[in-house]
Amino acid sequence: MKKRTQCIRLFIDSQLEDIVLVAMAVRGICAITEFSVDEVNRMELCIVEITNNVIEHAYSNEVGKTIEILINLSSDMIEIVVSDWGTKMEKKHLDNDPAQDAMSMDIDALSSSGRGINIVKKIMDDVNYVSSDGKNSFYMSKHLN
Repeated sequence: MKKRTQCIRLFIDSQLEDIVLVAMAVRGICAITEFSVDEVNRMELCIVEITNNVIEHAYSNEVGKTIEILINLSSDMIEIVVSDWGTKMEKKHLDNDPAQDAMSMDIDALSSSGRGINIVKKIMDDVNYVSSDGKNSFYMSKHLN
C-alpha cells in the first residue's frame, strides 16, 4: 500500500509578526506525530529562522510580499518548504559548514549571529534550496524516529 502524504499550504505577508502563525501551524501539525517536545521546539525554531530570513534578506523587510509555506506530512517524515519571489539566497550560505553545535547556541543571538542556516542544517535531516523561474524555495525535512 502506498504511503499517504497529507499536505497543507499557507500564505503569509512579509511581516515579522506573521511568523508566529507559521510557527504555531508547524507546532500543531507536529503534535499529531511521534516527534518529541524537543524536536518540535527545534523544528519551530527552524521555520521561524527561515521565514525570518525571507523577510529580512529576500524581501529586505518590505511588507506586502507573499511567503508560501508548504508542509508535507507522511508516516515517516515531515517536509517543510518556505518559498518567496524575492532576492535569491547565495549558494555560499547553504554550503557553510554546520560544525558548531547548534543546540548549545544562545537562541537570543540567532537572528544577529548569521548562523541560522547552519543551525537549520544541524537540526533537520535534509535541507535544500532551489531557485527557478523567480521562485526561491528552501526545503527542510525531518524523519520520524
